[in-house]
Amino acid sequence: MLEQIVLSVCLLLAPTQCKDVYLQTASEFGASLQVPFHCVRQGQIEGQKWIEQHPGWRIERWKCPPAERIEANL
Repeated sequence: MLEQIVLSVCLLLAPTQCKDVYLQTASEFGASLQVPFHCVRQGQIEGQKWIEQHPGWRIERWKCPPAERIEANL
């Protein structure tokens, strides 16, 4: 089951320039990211992967909103 993690990231050299990044991920063992523990754990894992590919950025926070809430905002 694919779910999304939303990373709020800011540029290291311009800390006021921020954006949201949407990552699709499969939760481990079929556990829903709507469970806070799973969101925290998977967010750390996926955030680390993202930051390795985008070294000029830092992660402010992340969240795991329900899919229907993300689709409503697009």
